[in-house]
Amino acid sequence: MNPGALLWLLLLAAPRPRPGTVRAKVVRDFQECNWFFRDKVPPQGFGNDSASNLLRICQKYKDNYHFATLYQTDHRIPVYSAYRYPCSMGQDEAYRPAAWFVEPQIDNPNLPDEMANNIKSLGKLQALNSDYKGEDYERGHVYPFNLNNKTSGTSTCTLTNAVPMTPKANKIWYHKVEAVVTKLAGACHKSGRVMYLVTGPANITEQKLKERVSVPRFAWTALCCAPPQDQSDDPCQNTPTSAELEGEDEVTYNRDYSYAFMKDLESEAEVEHLMVNELQRRLGVGNIFNGCGSGSQDEGETFEEVKNLIKQIETSVANSKLEEDSLPQPLSKDDNGNDLVIEPIATPMELASEEVNEAICPSIITTVFIPFENIAHAVMTFAQLFAAVLRVIRVLAFTVLRIPFGIMYSTVSCLTTMAKYLIVTVLSVPQDLLCIVVSIVSDTTKIISWFGRLIRYLIRIL
Repeated sequence: MNPGALLWLLLLAAPRPRPGTVRAKVVRDFQECNWFFRDKVPPQGFGNDSASNLLRICQKYKDNYHFATLYQTDHRIPVYSAYRYPCSMGQDEAYRPAAWFVEPQIDNPNLPDEMANNIKSLGKLQALNSDYKGEDYERGHVYPFNLNNKTSGTSTCTLTNAVPMTPKANKIWYHKVEAVVTKLAGACHKSGRVMYLVTGPANITEQKLKERVSVPRFAWTALCCAPPQDQSDDPCQNTPTSAELEGEDEVTYNRDYSYAFMKDLESEAEVEHLMVNELQRRLGVGNIFNGCGSGSQDEGETFEEVKNLIKQIETSVANSKLEEDSLPQPLSKDDNGNDLVIEPIATPMELASEEVNEAICPSIITTVFIPFENIAHAVMTFAQLFAAVLRVIRVLAFTVLRIPFGIMYSTVSCLTTMAKYLIVTVLSVPQDLLCIVVSIVSDTTKIISWFGRLIRYLIRIL
């Protein structure tokens, strides 16, 4: 067979992207998706550009780029995700897949630029769905799901866009920041501008899920409301907006501005409202946005005006009585009847069983075993409680018994020491007396000998 025919057969045999699969591309820089940044300039100072633990990802889904992510492989969480509003690509309704996507190119640059389900051969440099199973943390969006109700919303459900958050912290971040930012974005667009946003974690703790995925202490969001740049090369320019996100009675603000939010995820502290310059100082980075009113004389005045605008939005959000179950829930199928868990790229037969576990077991087997799981959980809880009671009793017993036993031990030790010194002293008295007598006799002998020599010396002179 000639080389040309062999190459043609290899091309035909190569795996092709399936319709509806999620794509993401690890890139050298963000040139392929730079319109998500203000003036097409990525945030500055978030690590060394040549660092081996930092990867740049143009997040691609159904042949469209939806946002950009700087990912840190040593912690297996993003440094930040950059996105825009409006920029809602695609026509399909957004949904949350049961198993979030992973990026094969992170672990193997030779793999296709397609996201896939959890694959056993991956995970050396990135988080997996299994890292969150059985933990007290859930997958917290960096680029929020609720900012888009179309295909772009689905594209956010990738583990390269997630950080560990407790369920409570995740809901507080949703209601206090994401819901407010969504309304701010709509108001910004109504003023003829676009909103550039960057969100990320901060202050990585020593805690890790499965000893792999780092847990951050803080989450932050910076936003910039300004006119779009270079509209001749802007895929987001003519994307549709949602009437749900931009109500007719929403507040408006006809001015360029920047603003930032920061939240301690491990405490009940309120969300902090900051100038972007202050956020940059706390993060120890350079400019998050290129310009956007930073350093202007009226920046403080604008900040206070936007803060008052946010108070109106918070009142509106509170009046809407957002409940915990208002968060979009995972669905089993989309409107077209397609499974939400996409098929992985070509994998061995052993990986097919994992796909079955991810897609089928949660819907059938788990339902059957829920009562048994609850009973087992109750038994384990009781066992843990009983063990805790035993530990308390043991500590109390040691504490109570330690006092008299400690006194007895100290007394016996003291008496033993006194007896030892007394015996040594008594036994040493005869020895000391004998030494004294010997010393006296020796000295007397020496005196007599000296007098004898003196008398002999006198006799010899006379």
